[in-house]
Amino acid sequence: MSVSHQKLLEVRGLKSHLFTDEGVVKAVEGVDFDVPRGKTVCIVGESGCGKSMTARSLLRLLPSNGRLVEGSILLHDDAGGVRDIAAMDNRGSEIRKIRGREIAMIFQEPMTSLSPVHTVGNQIVEAVRLHFSVTVKEATERAIEALDRVGIPRPKEQMGSYTFQLSGGMRQRAMIAMALSCRPRLLIADEPTTALDVTTQANILDLIRELQEDLGMSVLFITHDLGVVAEIADEVAVMYLGKVVEKAGVDDLFHDPKHPYTRALLESIPKLGSGSKEDLETIRGSVPHPFRRPSGCPFHPRCDSFMRGLCDRIVPPPVTLEDGREVRCLLYGGTEGSDE
Repeated sequence: MSVSHQKLLEVRGLKSHLFTDEGVVKAVEGVDFDVPRGKTVCIVGESGCGKSMTARSLLRLLPSNGRLVEGSILLHDDAGGVRDIAAMDNRGSEIRKIRGREIAMIFQEPMTSLSPVHTVGNQIVEAVRLHFSVTVKEATERAIEALDRVGIPRPKEQMGSYTFQLSGGMRQRAMIAMALSCRPRLLIADEPTTALDVTTQANILDLIRELQEDLGMSVLFITHDLGVVAEIADEVAVMYLGKVVEKAGVDDLFHDPKHPYTRALLESIPKLGSGSKEDLETIRGSVPHPFRRPSGCPFHPRCDSFMRGLCDRIVPPPVTLEDGREVRCLLYGGTEGSDE
């Protein structure tokens, strides 16, 4: 495997389950996708589809009752080597070296991710010194540089600020600065703009895009907002109830969606000039609880293309179409697949 390998991350057959008193929640159930070098991949879907659990699985940051039960997470390095994150001890030194240094993660709400009792500067300095053999002075200089890079005014002064002293947008920028202080090769962004106003959201998206270009890093962006997807994605993976149901380039996905769920998501986007709010399409029903996973195709109870005796009986296998995209839908073949 050469240095020119175009895939930074390969995820295959990923399954992550939550073990509760009521039973096993199959939050991620056989997910496959790639993250190319220098590109942005968006994972999109409604709440409850397993997007965030997928993101957390990549760094082995599952809840205490969660476990990665199957699959591989292959991380390619610049020297041509490959490591399987799924095979690592989730508390071992090997995975700790990857977290933050090679793969960094930013979350939806920085107040739950940043310490309220340590200054922003102290937290970034600690992160830098955890992964690099540098002095406090050198780490401080890198922290100031990171705060400046993400557009925080007077970065040297803001080193002494606590998170509660910053606005929502500035807190999000501080969290991005911490994530990028070690110059990771992959940034995982889990709904990082959902809690922000529209103007601040646009600024944060612009910032991530600029930093990606400057640093040459890959981005895995988790969102339910198709407007964000259209703005930043190179490739898209659509998730439904723990599975990826369609993978495609962003232009193909928006101009010619294949899976009925993808089409339904796109049809539910408000359109300019559509008139009254009654014109807005919606997807009937809701994402079922994993304990009540439907037989056959998990989307069939909500699907306008439902085929009785097939969709309610056969689990759709992944089908690769002529244009290279992958879709899990019996409309495109696979009717000889396994029953459930």
